[in-house]
Order: sequence, then structure tokens, then C-alpha cells
Amino acid sequence: MSTHTDLQRVIIVSCGGRKSPEPLVPAGERYTGSYHAALRRAADALTNGGRTGRILILSSLHGLLELSDPIAHYDMRMGDKGTVSREQLFQQAASLGILDADVTVLGPRAYVEACQDAWPGLAAPLAGARGIGDQLARLADIYDPGRRSPTSRPATCPAPTTPTASIIEEIERRAAVRQDAEAQRHAHRRARYATHTQLVIENPALAHSSLTFPGDRAKSAERARAAHRFAALYRVQLHPRPDDSRRLTARGAPRHLARFLSALPRVLDRAEVLASEAARLYGRWERHSAGRPHIAGMAPSQRRAHRRDFRGAAFRVVIGILISRPDTVAPAQSGIPPWDQVYALAAGIAHHYWFDPAGEADADETARILAAAERCHIVGAAVPPHRVL
Repeated sequence: MSTHTDLQRVIIVSCGGRKSPEPLVPAGERYTGSYHAALRRAADALTNGGRTGRILILSSLHGLLELSDPIAHYDMRMGDKGTVSREQLFQQAASLGILDADVTVLGPRAYVEACQDAWPGLAAPLAGARGIGDQLARLADIYDPGRRSPTSRPATCPAPTTPTASIIEEIERRAAVRQDAEAQRHAHRRARYATHTQLVIENPALAHSSLTFPGDRAKSAERARAAHRFAALYRVQLHPRPDDSRRLTARGAPRHLARFLSALPRVLDRAEVLASEAARLYGRWERHSAGRPHIAGMAPSQRRAHRRDFRGAAFRVVIGILISRPDTVAPAQSGIPPWDQVYALAAGIAHHYWFDPAGEADADETARILAAAERCHIVGAAVPPHRVL
């Protein structure tokens, strides 16, 4: 069995329907479709062009293939009669010495499922994708991650490549563009609260990443304190950075940490929404006749300070309610200014709109974080001297 220091990284890409007409060519040159090309680009990105990992093709007929394995033309889809079985794949994986490898499968669900007997813990970045457009967008996230930066503009809808392009494919492309633009807007908003660096997997049981909390120092500090409280829900440890008060080092098991990195910006985003709702209640009170006796003669700077302090305290109350939801919350009382009953106002909102912060991780993003991680413990593996198809 491999140890932590010689664990291989293996990227398995599915074969493609469009093939070269040549009678006998290497598997790496057989599949010519744009979908397979996108899979290969992503695999190259994850392995630095094959230097830090091994790329295999999963053929529906032949099973696992090296890129250099010569194969003849064939016409078969995974699941058709005569396709490679799970038992055959398991035997091939054992023959290749990769049963205990760190495996990522890039391809449709049928190919992922075919591999799960050999690698129950495999990573599948395309799992749950909504059609081919979404899959291509996720692959682009891997080989061209900069395209989703907050400053990038939404992509324009691509035109059909030929006059006979399928209407259904065109609809899927347009839907994918809309979904991509919407995802960018959400990602841009969440990035205002917390961002993270690339996950670094030190060994199969430990990984680390750095968290940054943008914004002014007071808000950054509040979000960092909230992150400490949420980390326990994901079995992750956070440590302050002595060189930067706005950054934390996160450590934990790779999958736990990837889930936390996915969940934290989402949790903070939703918590900020609830705190803002409490702040709106404060604003309505201030404009209502009930508030006039309490703010009469108060200097504008003092009123601004009350609003600011209320908003910060409301955020802390919301975080506390999300972490430990009480059975009931005492209602706010009339005649008492909001700054004297922050808990009742903010807790009432957080209790009513409560969500489980331990369930906010996005499964697809978690898979992408794991797939794009830097693996310090993985080294390239030598190709076996004998290969039997």
C-alpha cells in the first residue's frame, strides 16, 4: 500500500463521441470533440501538463487507457451492451497500481459512477451540473480560473457554430450564460465578506488555506470572530496570522476544510442580510413618531454612532442565534429605544429566518476546491513497464 509520501494523483477523463477516422491512433489523439478537449485542458491544468499527476482516459469499450495506448475506431457509449464493467475497471486499476491513488474523474455521471467501486472517495467536479453548458463552465473554472474574477464582465452569448446547430443546444448555451452571470454576481457579493487562497493538501489527513476578510477593520474583525465560531461546525481549526489581522490560517482534513471554505462566505452573506433587516427596523423606528422623543436634541454624530453600534451588535446577535438557536425569543417592547434592546430585535429576526450554518457548503464548489488543490504529498508515478488492454 502507498504511503502519504508516494500517493499518486490521477485524473481520469471520459472518452468522447466524436473520434478521429484513422484506423489506429493513440488514445490521446482518438477523441476530437470540443467537450473532450475541454476535459483534457482541465486535466492538464490539474496536473501541470502531466508533470505532477497522471492522466488516463476512460473508454466505454477499453476501460482505462494511457494517452499513448493505440486503439482502433469504435462507436459505443458508456452503459451500452458490451461496455467495460465495474469489475474490469477495478482489475485494471489494480494492474496499474492506482487503487489507493488520489483520483479525480472528469466526465458525465455514467463515467463517475463506473469508477466509484474502485475509488469510493473520488472527486467529481462536474457532479450535479445542469447540462453540457454548465459542465463546460465548470471545466473553464479549472483551466481558466481568472475568468470568474469579480472584475470580469459577464460573457456574451455564443452564436451557433453552424447553421444547423441544434435549437436545444443553443437554449442550453444561453441558459448557461445566464447561470454563469448570476453565479458571478453572487460570488462577487460573497467575496466582500470572505475569500480564501488555494487549498493546500499536506497529506490525506491535513490541509490548509488562508482566509481574508475584506472591508474596514471593525467589520473584518467581526467576521473573523464569526468564522472562529462557525469553524467548529465543520471540524476546522482557525489560527490568527501575526503579520495580518485581517487574515486567518485554516487547517483541517481536506474535505472538511473544502466544505468550510465553500460555506463560510455563504453563511456570512446570509448573516449580513439578517443583520441588515434588523438595521432597517431601526431606521423605520427612527423615522416613526415613537422615536422622536428619544432622538430629540440628539446630535447627528451621536445618532450615526447609535446606528453604527446597533448594526454591529445586531450582527453579533445573529451569529449567536445561528450557532445555538433558542426555543423562543422574547419580543421587543414598545417605548424602549432599539439600542437598549438589540438582542430582542435581532434575535427575533434571526430566530424567524434561522438556517443551519453547518449545511451551507455547496457540494459542487467543494468538489472544485478539492480538484484544484495543490497536493504537497503527491509525486508523479512511473508508468508500469507492461500494459495489457
